[in-house]
Amino acid sequence: MTISTLNICYNQTSDPLKSRRYSCFYFIFRLQVVFIGFLLLCSCGNQNKNGIGDVYIPPVLTFAGDTIPIHDPEIRERLEREIWINQYWQSSTAMWIKKSGRWMPMLDSILRKNQVPEDFKYLVAIESGFENVTSNKGAVGFWQIMEPTGREFGLRIDNEVDERLNPEKSAEAACRLILRGKNVLGKWPETAISYNIGITGLKSVMAGQYSDSFYDLLINPESGRYLFRILAAKLILSQPEKYGFTNLKPYDSYLFKNLVVDQSIPDLPYWCRKNGYSFKCFRALNPWLKTNHIEISDSLGPITFKIPTNCVVYTKLGLPEFPQTDSIVHINNHVYTNLVNQKNIIALKEGASPKVKTNEFHEIHSGESLGIIAQKYNISLSELFNLNPGLEKNQHKILKGQKLRIGPGSAN
Repeated sequence: MTISTLNICYNQTSDPLKSRRYSCFYFIFRLQVVFIGFLLLCSCGNQNKNGIGDVYIPPVLTFAGDTIPIHDPEIRERLEREIWINQYWQSSTAMWIKKSGRWMPMLDSILRKNQVPEDFKYLVAIESGFENVTSNKGAVGFWQIMEPTGREFGLRIDNEVDERLNPEKSAEAACRLILRGKNVLGKWPETAISYNIGITGLKSVMAGQYSDSFYDLLINPESGRYLFRILAAKLILSQPEKYGFTNLKPYDSYLFKNLVVDQSIPDLPYWCRKNGYSFKCFRALNPWLKTNHIEISDSLGPITFKIPTNCVVYTKLGLPEFPQTDSIVHINNHVYTNLVNQKNIIALKEGASPKVKTNEFHEIHSGESLGIIAQKYNISLSELFNLNPGLEKNQHKILKGQKLRIGPGSAN
């Protein structure tokens, strides 16, 4: 229907007042249509001007001083994929950028001290997102270190302490592992990939394909992506504005002072409150503590805690003169497994239960590791080693069908 036809229809209306109302309404309607069309045209123009385009890759890209062959179309495509994924997974990458402000200065310092290139700090972003996470394979902490590796490089891992959750000490251990890889493989990019696949694993693939360069290798998808994920993290974290991340204020570093403790503390929450801060603030700075208490022994020596200097305590409850022996902490002697950065707070909701071992022995199945077996029966690796003399020395030689003792009694 044309405009003239509509006008005729309005003019034929028997009521003149009603006709004028319809005419005014139609005039306003036409203005709205024109305005909306104008907005759509503007938005289309902006979309064409500022819409999605190719990701930014600098003309020259290096990792630890080695130039990446981004002129190779296949190499460039693999890098572009990882940049795309992280550039448009905005929530995760935005948190990388914010958390990097808290942790990068410490990582830079430790890497420099150990003569490891600072580009290796970006491993932490892709391994853990700057959080003390635990993988389904039992790797723990910022650097995702397995228990045997942590012990090998001097980290304390027992029922009370897991230093894989200590950002500084785990970084020191990771540096030693990285330097071992460099000594064996000779090149930094290959060293980075060996952090994922293992030094022996990478050497095996290289030998099987008659090459000493990662760029030649047909390798498992996870390891094949690993270096490019690191490079994507480097590009985005070092130049976030190039990838659309603007006006993000990085988090500040924690404020603390060090305190050397040489006496056992039977109730850490009580001790924290008595000293003017909450157990929550204390655990944020000392996530490597696994329990609500700490035993100081002559063999292990004193422990250095980080003490918060800006913790706000909101409770108005007074503190009893002595710890309450009937509190949930003492009744259950609950182990706070990485409470600050993990969601494993079941015990606070349901109450912790003592370990229950339903079988005396476990038969090893295909694909199982000692970490997975220990986790299945709610015991630590050190307990598993104690129950199976000689296992710790031969932990890399376990076989399918081999039986391990996992408890003192049988309930079959």
